[in-house]
Amino acid sequence: MTNLRQMPLPLSSSVVPTYDNFISGSNALTINMVRDFRHRGDASQLYLWGAGHSGKTHLLLAAYNECLSAGVTSFYISLKDDAVSPGLLDGLEGCTLIAIDDVDQVAGDEAWEQAIFNLINFSREQSGKLLFSATSSPAAGQWQLQDLVSRLNWGPVVSLNVLSDRDARAALITSADEKGLEMPDETADYLLNRHTRDVASLLEIVALLDRESLAAGRARITIPFLKACLARQEN
Repeated sequence: MTNLRQMPLPLSSSVVPTYDNFISGSNALTINMVRDFRHRGDASQLYLWGAGHSGKTHLLLAAYNECLSAGVTSFYISLKDDAVSPGLLDGLEGCTLIAIDDVDQVAGDEAWEQAIFNLINFSREQSGKLLFSATSSPAAGQWQLQDLVSRLNWGPVVSLNVLSDRDARAALITSADEKGLEMPDETADYLLNRHTRDVASLLEIVALLDRESLAAGRARITIPFLKACLARQEN
């Protein structure tokens, strides 16, 4: 089987989001929960919430990409996209995995709330799996349909932590090392002090440094080399 419908994905990155390249930090248990979710028979949905740049989108796309690789029907949508409409959720009840990113972006929108409410009900009847992400727990969202709040709590509600300074530095150095690059502590600190800590951006920077180092024939990532690479990327 192939994916039922494929929406444009939010990342134009050369790094394909997977579970293995997620920078876990203190989120190892959460990653395992998401990884095992599709194969569990005792849970029909999972709700991830956390601050921006905590890696929610990466994990939802990792689940989506795993389904694509396995030939399992799947669907991904981000509700941050102003171009999407509630009608896109129609006819998805037979999908094995539906990943709805930024679900709280439509809180207070009657049409969207009703569409999500119906999707949860139909998906449970069809034994589908629903994976949600948001910046806050269901109870803290600005939902108008209270029955929807109860539905969003039907499965595990799990928070995702933003990477700490220590975890972010270790992740950068480890990711660089896996590509045969040497990133000194001072280079990692320089980068972290001047760049967002989100998982996707850190992985993309390491991928950029990998390409640039191959072209330059060098493995050690110094601060001047890093600055030059980032300047070329911006231009």
